[in-house]
Amino acid sequence: MTAISRRQLVLAAAAVALQREAGAADPACYSHPGIGDRNAPLTIDVHAHIFNGSDLQVKEFIRQVDQDGKSELHGLVTGLGGAFLQWIAWGSAPTAQAEAQELRSLRSCQANDTFDQKTALAKSSDYERGRAALTSALASYKQGQGPGKTLGGGGGKSLPFGVESAIKELPATYDKYLSDKEKQVGTLGSHPSIRGYIDFVLHNFNSRFTNATDYFDIYSKNSARKIDLLVPSMVDYDYWLAKGAPTKSPLKDQVAAMKEISITSEGRVHGFVCFCPFRELATTDATGEGDSMRTVRLAIEESGFIGVKLYPPMGFAAYGNTGLDVWRNKNLPPPSANADFGAKLDQAMTRLFEYCLAKDVPVMAHTNASNTPHKEFKELTGSDYWGKALQRFPGLRISFGHFGDTDMEDNLEKRPMSFVALMGRGAGSPGRNTYADSGYFAGVLQDANALRPVLAKLYTESADKILVERLMYGTDWEMILAQAHSGGYLAKFVAMMAKLEQEGVGGVTVPGRSLSDAFFGYNAVEFLGLRSGGNRQRLDQFYAKNSMSTPDWIEKLK
Repeated sequence: MTAISRRQLVLAAAAVALQREAGAADPACYSHPGIGDRNAPLTIDVHAHIFNGSDLQVKEFIRQVDQDGKSELHGLVTGLGGAFLQWIAWGSAPTAQAEAQELRSLRSCQANDTFDQKTALAKSSDYERGRAALTSALASYKQGQGPGKTLGGGGGKSLPFGVESAIKELPATYDKYLSDKEKQVGTLGSHPSIRGYIDFVLHNFNSRFTNATDYFDIYSKNSARKIDLLVPSMVDYDYWLAKGAPTKSPLKDQVAAMKEISITSEGRVHGFVCFCPFRELATTDATGEGDSMRTVRLAIEESGFIGVKLYPPMGFAAYGNTGLDVWRNKNLPPPSANADFGAKLDQAMTRLFEYCLAKDVPVMAHTNASNTPHKEFKELTGSDYWGKALQRFPGLRISFGHFGDTDMEDNLEKRPMSFVALMGRGAGSPGRNTYADSGYFAGVLQDANALRPVLAKLYTESADKILVERLMYGTDWEMILAQAHSGGYLAKFVAMMAKLEQEGVGGVTVPGRSLSDAFFGYNAVEFLGLRSGGNRQRLDQFYAKNSMSTPDWIEKLK
């Protein structure tokens, strides 16, 4: 049977949807039952990741970042053992280049293939790859031999309780693995934290598209809310953690893979591309731009990306680096020792922010004081530096990722409120386009009753209740996988927001729109520029150029 064209594929998908509504069988390709529902309320996840181990400086991140136990992955590092995590051969994950090529084959299919059938084989092979890597790492760790032998541990040293059993009990097949998890069989069932740690590691051996489809399986199927748009971010740690050494999947290849995921998912996934000012200043050439800005332009203007991701805790402030001296004796590449390093970082940030203002491109930044290789870098994530950025670049469209503190129920609301203070309305306010998100609010899983009053206070005490219009839903998936029961994240937030509404928090943001409507969808629409402006125009052009059908989120905005 010959492959059908993209146009035929779109028509076949439409036919499938009609047949499903009529209760008919599902005979054609590119269908994913239960994922979409145009009658469900608009839902957007603005803070997520679908990367794998070939995209990241995994070993260096594990080795350098959790200095004070404040990293979002602290539980993973202690739960599995940092030395053991460094032992794993992360490089066996699929490269972005190989994945982009394979995804192009999903643009056509046999008439009797379903989308689930086409992805099932990939999920199984990804699982088997991860299982093999974990099993091999366990054996070499215990013997003190293998790729991690110089990294500490091994040589018969024991792992944290339950880890060895959990790895040995991993089933041979992906279907059995899912079944055992659901039935809570064996160590993975009896120790949900360990199950989360193993899940996180296994996802680092998946293709990015497998991770995306797994996300939708977890959070959209069997849920009244369907995720209409997933916004995963790339990250760039190369210059801060590895002295500029690249990951196995270079950034341009990652952009190409994400482009294919946006096309194959029919506009249900659009990424945020990473920007690193260190890379930018180190690679600036006679054109006046460096590799980081060139990657941003490629992603935004040609590849279906809708924003830029910043990671200040690696070692830079949003603005105001000039005159700082926090990089001294940090074992960074040579430019960091120069007296003008801070000024050069500000020049790189200026280049980015001027581009974002001109092109109406939103920016999202990690603002939690975590995941930093040096404690002196923590302060660089703070609201003071973002205040300087907004004074210099008023109207910049920003989301304060993690809302400044993922543990606000333990630390009170002081740090988040400092970011709320930057938010404003009206054409004259520098913070007229500032937002925040709930990425990695693990408290909703552990004790929603402790988190809810803190959010209520932030909503109520923000000036003119502006936070009602500015706080957005985010998961920080895949990072949240390291938490026990992470599959309940959406459902827990739905219940908590409903409770806040019952308590009278927030009121109605616009006529007919609830606090939940704003939080889960419409605030993100404004932040991302999905209704009008540069992003919407670029996306409409992207869909037309790639013969894509209209995504659910656009239909819901009509």
